[in-house]
Amino acid sequence: MYKFPKMMNTLQVSGCHFDTKPSGWHYPRHHHPLFELVCCLEGDVQHVIQRDTITLKPGDWLLIRTGVRHESSNSANKPYRYFNIHFDLDDLNIRRILSLQSYRVVRADQAENTRLPACIKELSAIISRSQPPAPGDDEQKLNFEDQILLQSTTLLILHEVLHLLKHAPDKEATPSTDPAGALSAANLAHTIEERLTQQIDERVLIAETARDLSISRSQCTRLFSKVYGLSPRQYISRYKLNAAKEMLSTSNLTVTEIADRLGFRSPSHFSRQYRRWTGQSPTEYRSK
Repeated sequence: MYKFPKMMNTLQVSGCHFDTKPSGWHYPRHHHPLFELVCCLEGDVQHVIQRDTITLKPGDWLLIRTGVRHESSNSANKPYRYFNIHFDLDDLNIRRILSLQSYRVVRADQAENTRLPACIKELSAIISRSQPPAPGDDEQKLNFEDQILLQSTTLLILHEVLHLLKHAPDKEATPSTDPAGALSAANLAHTIEERLTQQIDERVLIAETARDLSISRSQCTRLFSKVYGLSPRQYISRYKLNAAKEMLSTSNLTVTEIADRLGFRSPSHFSRQYRRWTGQSPTEYRSK
């Protein structure tokens, strides 16, 4: 028998859309709490990310890490058409890959040998079949088959981009002026991650972890956030959510026992937090 691993992770997608901007369009400096993935379809656009200026041409893709400040401009004498998606996911290993650098560029010659062009065609076909938005709304109406197809195509896009990021070195990424320092920071962040996850069932404060590693709490948070794209506290929440989902779905542990294993003060505290995470109580989630 061949048995696949359990998959309990959640993908959050926000702002998935096609759009066209005229010549002279400019979006001021800003940042997002989610990852941003942009594909240039027609024209070209300049993105200023930190101190770097990147020009995207048709077929190029750009991934921007959470929290990275950037701005965009269309200075060409023609419209700029693009596909854009803001997303987040609670798979911590994937987040680590996505957060290694402030941004990554996938050029058209890299993307054309993947399924990315076919994915864009699929999304365009979904849009063409959709119903116009209701008055006062800006979202297309999809039937349930196309809703599922939209989710699966979005996941496939992320799969293709992740594959390229893992196997194709990108020269157009934030350079490290101190490779040894960057390596030690990554190692330290991984050490913090190990300590946090090893002691997940204990009421461990970030300050204690920082003190044990002889760094300040602010240093601990800054280093960890740079490598993982999340603060240590956010990381613990994601880790606990995944662990809670798995125990609720695959074990006979009571809610009280799960709350205790995850270090919550009480079952009611766990239930309140779980509802904040998922919109459901642990009991409701388990029954479904």
